[in-house]
Amino acid sequence: MVIGTHHGKFHADEVFAVAMLKQLYPDARIVRSREPEVLSQCDIIVDVGRGEYDHHTTDKVFRENGLPYASAGLVWRDFGTKVVRHLGCNEENSDSLTDIIDEKLIQAIDAIDNGIDLEKDARIKGVSELVGGFNPPWNSDADENFAFQDAVSFATQILVNQIKSEIGRIEATAVVKEAYEHRSDKALLVLDTFCPWTDTLFELDVNSEVLYVIFPDRSGEYRLQVVPKSLGSFEARKPLPESWAGTEGDELNALTGADDAVFCHPARFIAGAKSLTTILHMAKLALNE
Repeated sequence: MVIGTHHGKFHADEVFAVAMLKQLYPDARIVRSREPEVLSQCDIIVDVGRGEYDHHTTDKVFRENGLPYASAGLVWRDFGTKVVRHLGCNEENSDSLTDIIDEKLIQAIDAIDNGIDLEKDARIKGVSELVGGFNPPWNSDADENFAFQDAVSFATQILVNQIKSEIGRIEATAVVKEAYEHRSDKALLVLDTFCPWTDTLFELDVNSEVLYVIFPDRSGEYRLQVVPKSLGSFEARKPLPESWAGTEGDELNALTGADDAVFCHPARFIAGAKSLTTILHMAKLALNE
């Protein structure tokens, strides 16, 4: 397998396109050129050559939402489902996960390369800027092809992390639903394992009943976390008590009447304790305040 793309300054769209293809063809050789006779020897060509994975034409291909594809999106459209299955997603969820990755990551990359400003994806814009930063400076004699390979490695890690994170979120859905349906206190969601809960909770909790979530963390301690007013917001439905803000250990124990409270973040969005008994006690205090 030989993957072709253009030489010269590279951008996030072709870097991510190559990173996607390398998941499926890890031994593929990358050729960077604009010469037709060189590109004609490639099996797949991205972002150059006027082929199916080059968006530099006046006859652009558009998504249903009106956003034009760049090379990353075109490759993801055709290979994304295979990539997510390769990384562990089951067949039942693979199509929906492919769409989720496109919406959360790929569309913003495509928009930037097509000169479209997506205000809602401002956080993702940094990804394109960081990938672009792998280009050698104008006054450097660094090898451009080595820089491109470094950028592909960086993009690969971002892509793989995003996919595995979304697979984890999907697999956690049943855990969150079970805990939600068996709440003893409507305002408190208690999870028996650490897992992603935010998206699923917002789908279930249409009346905004849950104010706090309790879960064990990876260290074996327990956490009490606020539920935000909306996805992506830092504003809580009910912040933790103001008197707890920034306190730790003995000071927090004195405030709560506990003996193994660990901390409360100064922003009052999360607190910790060593035992489930104490974190439940702290949750009740916070709910009653």
